Amino acid sequence: MKRINISITTKGSLNKAIEQLEQYKKNLIAKTELFVSKLLDIGINTAKDNSGAYGQYIFFYKEIDSNEFGCTGLLIAADSKKIISQWYRGGQLVSAEVSPLLMSEFGSGWLAKVYFPSVDGEVGQGTFPEQRHAFDPNGWSWTDENGVTHHSIGERPTHPMYSALMAMIYEINAMAREVFGNG
Repeated sequence: MKRINISITTKGSLNKAIEQLEQYKKNLIAKTELFVSKLLDIGINTAKDNSGAYGQYIFFYKEIDSNEFGCTGLLIAADSKKIISQWYRGGQLVSAEVSPLLMSEFGSGWLAKVYFPSVDGEVGQGTFPEQRHAFDPNGWSWTDENGVTHHSIGERPTHPMYSALMAMIYEINAMAREVFGNG
């Protein structure tokens, strides 16, 4: 911030200082919005680069809420559509709805355990409906709706949102210097 000089004896000096402070406040709010926006852009680009095979089904966007007290930015990811996975079991066609975003972030089956060993519970290995072979390191076979048999050990997680967070953390100091300056 540049120095603001006030002269008590000069007429209008206090009003001029108030005007300068108001202008500084406006500039600070604008720079804060720019800072948050640029960080979110880094996050979005990183998330897109780490979406793997499901990237075509996921979209990322940002929302920025700014007021005189601060600025909040959200990096939002959403499935553009759910994927219906179908396969034959016992001669009967079965299906399940798959979230491309969750599959991309957390993976499935044995590969989810290899790349995300600490995840237990609602996401990750063994959480896909009726996934009896998820913990088998040799994988499993499944027959698609065209009758073709495939082997799988799961889906490798690519961590788009985690990668976005890490990229924003890594760039935060450089971005602050770029937007706010060194002083």
